[in-house]
Amino acid sequence: MSRRPAPTLSADEAANKQIKIQLGICKRMIKEVASYEKEVTTNEAKIQKMKDDGKDSYDIRKQEEVLQESYMMIPDSKSRLEKVILELVGILNELPEDVQVDSSLLGEARELVAQHDVGQGAEASATGDDDDEPL
Repeated sequence: MSRRPAPTLSADEAANKQIKIQLGICKRMIKEVASYEKEVTTNEAKIQKMKDDGKDSYDIRKQEEVLQESYMMIPDSKSRLEKVILELVGILNELPEDVQVDSSLLGEARELVAQHDVGQGAEASATGDDDDEPL
């Protein structure tokens, strides 16, 4: 049984595919950050309800440990989100002039970058010319 060679993508198709993949990664990370933030809110309410109901202090402490773990995950998730958005900015900045990218895909990518406010100085960070500016 012979294997067919993978079809070769044109530069346009390759650029569209790369942007689409990175955009999917960014969307997934946005959902992850939102999920951890929601988890914190839910756990805070649960702990307060446990305290109001006079639940066992051991159970409350254990739930507070779960809450602390959730708190610790938010900065980690946000930094990973920032990293993938900067990678998307890098991809967008490195697009050759002659490559035709799907305009809706390009618009969605630019909107996502603008919404998450990492565009300022992102070109420098994406290329490694970081001057210790906070993003």
